[in-house]
Amino acid sequence: MTVADNINVFLELARRRDSLPDSPSLVNRIPLYVTDITLSISKMTPNLPIPFSGAVRGESTNVAFDMGLASKTISMSGLLLEQTISKSKTSASDKDNRKFTSFELAQLIHSYVDSSSFQKDQSLDKIIILYPSRIGNDFNNRAGYDDNTTIDNLPKTSWHWKNRFYDNDFTALSGNTESSPGNYFDAVTRNDEMIGTQGFIRSFSTTISGTEFPHLNFQLEFEEAVVINDNMFD
Repeated sequence: MTVADNINVFLELARRRDSLPDSPSLVNRIPLYVTDITLSISKMTPNLPIPFSGAVRGESTNVAFDMGLASKTISMSGLLLEQTISKSKTSASDKDNRKFTSFELAQLIHSYVDSSSFQKDQSLDKIIILYPSRIGNDFNNRAGYDDNTTIDNLPKTSWHWKNRFYDNDFTALSGNTESSPGNYFDAVTRNDEMIGTQGFIRSFSTTISGTEFPHLNFQLEFEEAVVINDNMFD
């Protein structure tokens, strides 16, 4: 088993949603060997001071307006390896498999980041991070797993900022309620279709180091967003 077989982080091309694989596969996904991941969310809540509140009450008071605004980012670093990439514009049965050196993979990702979301064969608009999961969408243990199941034996699901339907009683348009549950917390394998996190790559950098040759160090920052990618010329 190679290192790439154990990779649980992937960049996905927008083209994959237009030409879904005929069967589970890694077509139009780029596996990444990641050593560190930082997941962050920054809430944007206007916090306004009330004039004269300190003069009247002897203590100043602020009023915050929680309007449900936040920015969400994923930062990661790791190594680019020599590995095989599968791409297709139609289906998984009509795919091109090419073995890239780490340098070629770096150039490929750099060129994709430099492109536009309108170019679906170049737009890396989804990042997938798989992690062990014991608790399902209903806030209960997954069937067949309990508190004694070790983390190595748990199924995996993909990272996102969604809530379980258990916590969505008073939400609207969430796509995940008790009466109409979504698939946000389904157990998945690396080849399956999954929610992941959609957005765009804010920055991507690589470092060529003699001590790591033939691998390359990389740093990547991804921001969650709904990206407009309808190309009028496509």
